[in-house]
Amino acid sequence: MSISASDVRKAFQYISRHGISPNRDSTKWDIIDPDTGKTWPPKAVLRVAYELARKPQPNVGGGWPTNEPLEALGFEIQLKGGLETSEEAEDLSDIYNQDLEETQRQRLINARLGQGGYRKALDEIWNGKCALTGCGVGCALRASHIRPWRDSSNVQRLDPRNGFLLIANADALFDKGLISFDDDGVMLVSERISDESLLELGISPAMKISVHRATVKYLHYHRKNCFN
Repeated sequence: MSISASDVRKAFQYISRHGISPNRDSTKWDIIDPDTGKTWPPKAVLRVAYELARKPQPNVGGGWPTNEPLEALGFEIQLKGGLETSEEAEDLSDIYNQDLEETQRQRLINARLGQGGYRKALDEIWNGKCALTGCGVGCALRASHIRPWRDSSNVQRLDPRNGFLLIANADALFDKGLISFDDDGVMLVSERISDESLLELGISPAMKISVHRATVKYLHYHRKNCFN
């Protein structure tokens, strides 16, 4: 059983008075209340709308599965302030504008956000640990593409061999081309960063990474086009 636009408007009113608990604020998206101009986390609005309508809510995650039914009812979803000009926002906009089946669209969105099946595949490959440091703190790990998203086809974007599971520090360095790896997994360090700075970030220049044969082509691209 689905909800109506009236149910969503009632959810806006309820949240305005009582807040969004137990939901947390959204990190990516906001839904706009057309009557007040206020913005709220889409996931919280959807939950409250179903609760007020006394209807069972489908088991969906955040992001596109939450945004789509709200947009279908005529409500505007927008990126949170400050994200509109980010590279990630541009990539997400590109996905939305492609003529794709919804299943494929969701897989790409999740891959770009480091979630869903892509993240799960990297977790399995690397046993839930950073490929470089061995850190197993899940919230500190990032699903990092080797050949950058902007330079990859949709197939490459979803290929877990085009990815490493890295701690946030290593992910940032790899993304900016400050480190890379040769075909044997030996870490290469850019002249733009000192060994001392690496150590301050918890990364030793002597660290190595395990490289699967299917990953070699992606590392070739990273060394040629990203590392400097």
